[in-house]
Amino acid sequence: MKKILSTPIVGEIPRLQNMLENAGIACILRNVMSAGLSPEVPIAESTPELWIQDDQRLAEALQIKAEFQATKTVVGDDWKCPKCGEISEPQFASCWSCGTSQP
Repeated sequence: MKKILSTPIVGEIPRLQNMLENAGIACILRNVMSAGLSPEVPIAESTPELWIQDDQRLAEALQIKAEFQATKTVVGDDWKCPKCGEISEPQFASCWSCGTSQP
């Protein structure tokens, strides 16, 4: 097993885990439950970690991680669906409610 990511930023590990698992790379999460125990538990022992099970897929996993980390934050304003009026965040190309494309 190889550690791929260790971060206190909630949400990063599940997103990367999803990308790795979609590529068929099995993952293990560690320290997920202990993350909320800091500062009582040292940060080095309570930071969530993502590990891959198959060492032979390390290069592929690191490439996926690099692509994940290179993803730029979408900037812009929320937009209103012209069909149903629901509000969506700028990173979404279609309405979450009815599927209409962003104008």
